Amino acid sequence: MERVYFPEPIPDGRAVVSGPEAHHLSRVRRARPGDPVELFDGRGRSFLARIESIGNGRVEVAIEASSPARPGPSAELTLATAVPKGDRFDWLIEKATELGVRRLVPLRTGRSVVDPRSSKLDRLRRVVIEACKQCGRDRLMELAGPISWEEFLELGPDGEGLIAHPGGVSIGRLGPIRRATLAIGPEGGFTDEEAGWAIAAGWNAIGLGPTILRVETAGLAACSAILALNEGTLE
Repeated sequence: MERVYFPEPIPDGRAVVSGPEAHHLSRVRRARPGDPVELFDGRGRSFLARIESIGNGRVEVAIEASSPARPGPSAELTLATAVPKGDRFDWLIEKATELGVRRLVPLRTGRSVVDPRSSKLDRLRRVVIEACKQCGRDRLMELAGPISWEEFLELGPDGEGLIAHPGGVSIGRLGPIRRATLAIGPEGGFTDEEAGWAIAAGWNAIGLGPTILRVETAGLAACSAILALNEGTLE
C-alpha cells in the first residue's frame, strides 16, 4: 500500500493531496481510483484511505479508518553529527530515520571538512519524508539547523550525553539508555580539546571498536547499539 505524507487536518473524512505527493502517486506509482493508500501526518497519526479521483495535479481520497498505532523505538535519541562528504549525509539521514532517531543536529567542529550550512534543509527534509514512507514511520525525524560544537554543548544534552571518542567505554557497559544525545565527530574525530569540553560538562566518552569508522557508519552503529542493548539483543 502506498504511503502519503499529508500534514494538513482532515476535518470531514476527505483529503485532497497535491504537490509532490500527488505527482508521485499519479505519475510515478500510476495509482488509480479505488486504490488503497495510507496517509500519515508526520506527527504520529496515520489513516487508511481510498482514492476517489485523480486529475489536475490533485488526488482526492476518502478516509476509511485510523491506522493502528505503531510501536516506537526503545530509546529517544538525538544524533548530533558532523556532516560527511558528498551524498553520504543523505544516506545517513535516511538510515537514521529508519532506525527511529528522534532528532538529528548537523555540527560544525574544528576538523569539519563539510560546512553544514551548505546543506539544503528543505531537500534533506524530503529525504526524511521518503524514508518515513518506506519504513512505516508515522512521526518525522526532526532536522535541526546547523550549530557549532561549542554552542551545542552550551544547550546541554537531551538525556544522557554520549560522545564518540577513542578510549571511551563500550556502549554495552553503560546499561539500558532510554533517552540520550549522541555526538559524532568529523573525519579525524573530535579534537582532544573538544572532547574535553564535553567530558567536563558531564558527557560520557564511548568507544565504537578498534577500527576507524566513517562519520555515517559511526553514528548509525552507535544508535543501533543503544537500541539493541535496550531490546536485550546486545550483550
